[in-house]
Amino acid sequence: MLVVVRPYTHGVRMEVPCVGLIANPASGHDMRRLISGASVFTNTEKVHVVRRLFSGLGAVGVARVLIMPDGAGLSLGISRAAKQHRPQLTGPWPEIEVLEFEQRNTAMDSMIAAREMVARGVGAIVVLGGDGTARAVASACGDTPMLALSTGTNNAFGITVDGTVAGLAAGLVSTSACAVAEACYRAKKLIVRHGERTETALVDMAIIDQDRVGARAVWDPDVVRELAVTFAEPHAVGLSAIAAAVSPCGRREPSGRLLRMGDGRTVLAALAPGLMRLVAVAEHAALPPGGPVELSTSHGVIALDGEREMVFHTDGPRPTVELSLCGPLVIDVEATMALSSEHGLLVR
Repeated sequence: MLVVVRPYTHGVRMEVPCVGLIANPASGHDMRRLISGASVFTNTEKVHVVRRLFSGLGAVGVARVLIMPDGAGLSLGISRAAKQHRPQLTGPWPEIEVLEFEQRNTAMDSMIAAREMVARGVGAIVVLGGDGTARAVASACGDTPMLALSTGTNNAFGITVDGTVAGLAAGLVSTSACAVAEACYRAKKLIVRHGERTETALVDMAIIDQDRVGARAVWDPDVVRELAVTFAEPHAVGLSAIAAAVSPCGRREPSGRLLRMGDGRTVLAALAPGLMRLVAVAEHAALPPGGPVELSTSHGVIALDGEREMVFHTDGPRPTVELSLCGPLVIDVEATMALSSEHGLLVR
């Protein structure tokens, strides 16, 4: 049964409350599955997550969902699930619309979809994927709140929560039942510059001692020379777990961490699910926001959010990294649901 949502803010509601959905069909399939204990997150399971998401969204009045297209059948599976939906069993679902644009089968698809969704006036964007997918969406969503659900291998930024609750939270924000100022927080990001190229990362930036990109996933700590993180949670898996072992850092703490590898303290870190490695950390320090910091390594590959992105050499300036407090707006599911209880938003 549809519950009555009573907004307690004076925000302007959209005439047709709408949410964007960007589900990456390639997430959860990278090479770390071959060398660690990670399981494959299939597109069938992603459809199940979306079904639960739609139940939450529909229950709080979201009328429409815009979906990123893909060539792997994920959006088709979501459309099929919507046609087979029986509202008498799981309540109302929003109508869905699959966007139409020329697909590149790269992260650019997520960016194009996010821009289109923002232009169409969605109240929030839900992301299914790993840190790389979240980074692509964050670079294009502006001030539209996003909610990243973990369905990849590198999942430090995204959260693990039932799709039903995620749908409720995203719906309460997108319909203005919960104010963005109270239900969301501004994430940090790293700004990495080398020559004329500028890239961003939501979780970590690593300098890899290699001369080519090769396989994009980073899993061998022996090749990591420097590491910068926006946050480092002790329970996380990935490169940020190295920083968390020596100097934990919260998502809302106004600083990050900068590490240099080498002779020093040896820490044990979970670099991927089921993959524990010893890492030698020579130095670590806080990374405050503000001006760029020049990195000490003269050549190598820059990895962003666990994936190798660009090569740099000694015949040019060294790359720099800067912590910014002006990352994407992120829906805090726990805070949003606490607000809904405090103000009786789900009380009939």
